[in-house]
Amino acid sequence: MIVRDSHGIPSVFGDSVLAVAREQGRATAQDRPGQLEVERRRAEGTCAELFGEPALEWDVLARRALLVDLARRAYAALAPESRAFVDAYVDGVNDVLARRWQPWTPLAVFAVQHLLFSGFPSQLWRRHLAATAGEEWLPLFRTEGLPGGSNALVVDGSRTASGLPILAGDPHRVIEAPGCYAQVRLVCTDPRDAFDVSGLAFVGVPGVPHFGHAGDVAWGITNAVADDEDAYVEELARHRGAVIARGGSGWEPVARRVEQVRVRVGEDRYDVREVEVLVTDRGPVVLGGPGEPATYSLRTPAYVLGDLGLDALLPLLRARTTADVTAAFTGWVAPVDNLVVGDRHGATEHRVVGRVPERGPDRRWTGGWVAPLPRRTGPVLVTANDRAAADFDRIGADFAPPHRARRIRELLDEQAAAGPLTPESVAAVLADDRQTAGAALLDTMATLVDLDGPAAALRERLLGWDRRMAATSVDAALFARVRAAVVDGLAAAPVLAGVDVSPHGDLLAPWFDLRGRIRLCLPVILAADKPFGVDVLQLVAEALAEVAAQPEPASWGSAHVGVPLTAHQQFGLAAPDGAAPPYLPLAGDDDCVLATRAVDGAGPCVHGPVARWVWDLAGASRWVVPLGASGDPSSPHHHDQLAVWAAGGTLPLEQP
Repeated sequence: MIVRDSHGIPSVFGDSVLAVAREQGRATAQDRPGQLEVERRRAEGTCAELFGEPALEWDVLARRALLVDLARRAYAALAPESRAFVDAYVDGVNDVLARRWQPWTPLAVFAVQHLLFSGFPSQLWRRHLAATAGEEWLPLFRTEGLPGGSNALVVDGSRTASGLPILAGDPHRVIEAPGCYAQVRLVCTDPRDAFDVSGLAFVGVPGVPHFGHAGDVAWGITNAVADDEDAYVEELARHRGAVIARGGSGWEPVARRVEQVRVRVGEDRYDVREVEVLVTDRGPVVLGGPGEPATYSLRTPAYVLGDLGLDALLPLLRARTTADVTAAFTGWVAPVDNLVVGDRHGATEHRVVGRVPERGPDRRWTGGWVAPLPRRTGPVLVTANDRAAADFDRIGADFAPPHRARRIRELLDEQAAAGPLTPESVAAVLADDRQTAGAALLDTMATLVDLDGPAAALRERLLGWDRRMAATSVDAALFARVRAAVVDGLAAAPVLAGVDVSPHGDLLAPWFDLRGRIRLCLPVILAADKPFGVDVLQLVAEALAEVAAQPEPASWGSAHVGVPLTAHQQFGLAAPDGAAPPYLPLAGDDDCVLATRAVDGAGPCVHGPVARWVWDLAGASRWVVPLGASGDPSSPHHHDQLAVWAAGGTLPLEQP
């Protein structure tokens, strides 16, 4: 049975765990049929059949990365009960959709969500920077691969009005239309296997593995930014009709097959392109090929193990304690996550979950896994993709800057000093728009002397600014303009010539956006001695003069609007008529807690919080997504949560 609340969010009831899974599949297919079709195509590498040439690059990567092969292997490796749960979900999807899903399709959809939500594109970027500008500049860019990031926290009952823990967070990704997460409540009425779990599910994946509230216990995650994947440089050649790779002991055979991709070229007209799928002893070849200079294979824990960790699905639904949740995640594989968890008994915890390979001196995998992984306990635990403790060095090196995590902790401490925390006050922390990372640029401005009248006046205005990236703030827009001018000046440094280009095509271009990298790392760059050979003080003075000579901008939110991307727009095509939701002004910025990344640092936002959740163990939980429950633009629930989300708010979690 499916019952919907006032926002169309489904509560799924079943008299067995398999009945719940089937009803969740049916509810998802009712709400998001078009999105499920796109997700299936992404997993199978058949998007170009629908979207044409612009989608071919993705299809080639999906085929080369062996997403379907991995999903088949991971499905076969599931425990029998987990496999039956996935089967029931697929049966529910197939009850509604015309195109049938395969039993392994949900696992392929899950793999799609994490193929580019990983570390290997940043490995390629660092190699590109070293080759074009020199290795000496790498330390200035030691940080998470892309601007913006997720937050999660847990506070125990000693800080809350109810005396029970509160958890909250907001995963950050590309903002899609429809959204990648669906709100759902899953209720099993079997007295021998009862559960009642609310959470956020990936569209096309059963259960609620990342964010869930099971009544007595709740959990959420952020990406731990672990060094868990490797892109290997390959030298491939053709020999007597076969492909061979140069390995440690000479040339070795490469597994090879050729697949065909249909590409739409007109109304009912298609071309067929051949894709050579190659696998070396290190992993599938994802870029390049025989005789090509930039050829890389990708080695991941999921590929090595043939496992995605989704045996966690059922134990999470049945969890009652913090120990139950952490036990469920013992088999987690990827992505490597920061898990925050709390229960009604008061136990709160932050631990890293997943598989991080052990490496030898040459960085080759030894076959073992890093253990134990970092773990923390305490009354207030915050994770924002940052290096949360010294022992995080064992899992990686490129973490997010500490600004968001510090700001969240500061706000929680301020609130707790004023009175016990409530779900509403904790939710408000996630909407904080203070620009803390910008302090480095403002501090640099403060040291300048001999500015002319307009530049000096602008400097004084910004130094007196409250540093809030509020949608209504003109000063925020001025700050963004000055920052953009500084970033442009740094990017124009002769030593960086040739860096601002993707050598691996448009699909990976976001990771090779030099200005985005500089903007994220600006505090470190400004503190360096003549970074890239640039006189920072002169550059900032010139930026102030340039912006002071321009007409005053409109408010920050006039340009910084949320742009949820339809599938067509994600492939560079125009959105179908009526498919795009309204574009509303947004507060926040790259490294605010409300991390809403602006295109070019001052424009629209296509990357930000794709959900906001507050799990209250006392029962007053809250949540919101960027659009709504339905993927149908004509539905009243297509974007009925949009205004609340854009304002940084949350909605009460209803129990119909």
